[in-house]
Amino acid sequence: MRTVVYVDGYNLYYGLLRKTAFKWLDLVVLFRDHALDPQVDLVEVRYYTAPVLGRMCDDPKSPQRQRRYLQALRTMHPERLSIIEGKIIATTPFKRLAQPIPERPDLERVQVLDFHEKKTDVNLAADLIAGSWVGSYEQAVVCSNDTDLDAALATVRRYQPSIRLGLVAPIPGHDHRRIPADLAKHTHWSKTLSPVHLSNAQLPERIPHSTLRKPDTW
Repeated sequence: MRTVVYVDGYNLYYGLLRKTAFKWLDLVVLFRDHALDPQVDLVEVRYYTAPVLGRMCDDPKSPQRQRRYLQALRTMHPERLSIIEGKIIATTPFKRLAQPIPERPDLERVQVLDFHEKKTDVNLAADLIAGSWVGSYEQAVVCSNDTDLDAALATVRRYQPSIRLGLVAPIPGHDHRRIPADLAKHTHWSKTLSPVHLSNAQLPERIPHSTLRKPDTW
C-alpha cells in the first residue's frame, strides 16, 4: 500500500519532543520502522514546519540548530523526505490581565510578544486533499493532534472512500489526554507515539558524507 505521511512539525515538537533528549529525530525511520505496518510502501514523509525566530527563543542558537537538523534530514533522505516551510509572525499586542497584579492594581493590560505559526497547517491540509485527487497515495497518515485538520480528513474520507487514513498522535503513551474524536472519527486506525519510539529513531551522530553533526546541546 503506497503511503504518504504528513507531519505537523510544531505539533510533534510541542506535543512530545520538546521535553526529551531525542530531538535529532529521523522522521523516515520513525514512521517506516516504528509507526507503520512493515508491509506498507512508504513513498514519502512530508514535514511541515517554520523557521524559528531568534527573538522567540530562550537560546539564540536555536535557529542555527534547526537549520542543521533540517539539512541533516535532507541529506539522509533526499528522495523520501520533503520539508515544506511556513513562517512565524511576531506581533506585540496588548493583552488583558487574567489576574490583577497586587503591586499594580491600576494595571489592566500589558503588551506582550506574541508568535504565530502561519501556513503550515493550511499547507498540510491542502497537500493532503490534493494528494488524494492526483493519486499520490493509497494510504495517508497524519501525524498531528491538531483538530484544525478535521475538515481536511473529512473531505478525503467523504470523496475518496477507497483511501485508507491513519492518525499518529504525538502525545506520550501514558498521557491522560486522548486522541481527539474530531480527528479519529475520520480515520481507519490511530495510535500514539512514545519517547521509546523517538529514542529508537535517531539520526546518526555524524551524517554520512557530510560535515553535519548532532548539536552538543539543544
